[in-house]
Amino acid sequence: MKAAVLVVMAVSLLVTSSSAQAQDEPLTLVGWGVASKDLDTFMAQAADVGFDALITGSLDPQFLRQAVEAGARHSIKIFTHITPMGHVKSAWTAAYPEQPIPWQVLSEDEQAAASFISAGRNIYLIPYQWGGEPIMTNEVLTTPAVCFSNLEARALLERMIDTVASVPGLEGLGFDGFGYQNYHRCYCERCQRLFEEFMKARPELGEEEASVEFFRDMLVGYINHLADYARSKRPDIKTTIHIWPVFAPEPLYGNRLDVDYCGQTAAWYTLWPQEKIAKYSRIICEDARRYYDRQTGVGMIGYYDRPGEFPVKDAAQVEMELSTMIENGCRRIQVCSTIHVINNEEIAGVFRRHFAQ
Repeated sequence: MKAAVLVVMAVSLLVTSSSAQAQDEPLTLVGWGVASKDLDTFMAQAADVGFDALITGSLDPQFLRQAVEAGARHSIKIFTHITPMGHVKSAWTAAYPEQPIPWQVLSEDEQAAASFISAGRNIYLIPYQWGGEPIMTNEVLTTPAVCFSNLEARALLERMIDTVASVPGLEGLGFDGFGYQNYHRCYCERCQRLFEEFMKARPELGEEEASVEFFRDMLVGYINHLADYARSKRPDIKTTIHIWPVFAPEPLYGNRLDVDYCGQTAAWYTLWPQEKIAKYSRIICEDARRYYDRQTGVGMIGYYDRPGEFPVKDAAQVEMELSTMIENGCRRIQVCSTIHVINNEEIAGVFRRHFAQ
């Protein structure tokens, strides 16, 4: 009995120690979005708020060098990100002008839903979640993404990584938009064929269970391949991601990714209850190294200052969200949009209190 008590006390001390150690780690703020003009002024504003790193979407080496130089003057690291959406669209059109872009394929009902959501101002009038966890039946993202079974499109993303890896001083590579337009799967002929082969090899799985495992692992393998490719080009490159759009059957699958900083949504642009923010923050941070030792769990908070389009988050709401994330283990936090935070002094003040040194 005494031995059992001692074991319980030891485990309790270990948990307490780990929790205290996590709280001792410095808070780090990362922002998605970099102003395209007057970089030095923008970096100074970002540094004043407390940003440690910024992620741009530019693949222009000249702009990236300028951003790296401006960031260095204010102790801000610069990442750039690639996406299977707009980046691949322009690259594919240039490389294969006679071939259609291999977008993911939706079901008939999903395509009809996409048309309805995109019509007029419907996207702002319905409870649309913008790639976050869906509320409506057949909710889909209105932005298409390339199919993850298409190797030609993946090769185009690898070429983008070649460009990114060659920029001196660039801290790392980000991923955004890696997910399914319908939040579940792709219905193209190639994916259908591969899925049927998978089900034949795994007869013990029901169709729904098989679909979750197959399409989740296809997505995970795609991202991990690109992260490995980046490290093969530059071993010291850091990799980061915001998991979006959501994979609805397993929203917090991010610990399966072999990246350095895995951003998962802890507080979406819509108004999540505090209990959900706390729960997700704990999972994001506590489970980060379940599969890969290199990973640090990162909580993502969404903030847009666009009344009439996105729910209005006042300073009290943002303070609650940030405090809840931090109290539940998130020491590294990313926010989108950097620019919207900086341009709203009241909101900038909330972030400044937590992150400015």
